[in-house]
Amino acid sequence: MCGECRLACYLVASAAARDASGEKDAAVYKRANIDRKLFSKIRSHKDYQPSKPTALAFAIALRLSLDETREFIGRAGFALTPSSKQDIIVAYCIEHGIYDINEVNIALFDFKQSSLTK
Repeated sequence: MCGECRLACYLVASAAARDASGEKDAAVYKRANIDRKLFSKIRSHKDYQPSKPTALAFAIALRLSLDETREFIGRAGFALTPSSKQDIIVAYCIEHGIYDINEVNIALFDFKQSSLTK
């Protein structure tokens, strides 16, 4: 993958890897709790700028490590910051292998933070 590849490029590359393993795109956007239209828009429009919560939801759905998550959301122009309670909670979930978006959203809710998805 190129160093200047945006989030859409990363999703396309990971889609190829998933296809090889037999996993479908639908499984990923459903795990992210993102609708098909938004997923298609992100993949089809290389310059589309998703929100940070959407990028984090995809990182969770793709089951990325913390370092991979930092790289992934960095491609969308975001970063995990220690001053954001939401980022700290998401990082904790990733570090502890919590990749169920509903569990992540419940943890966020418990700390009075906005959920990653509706």
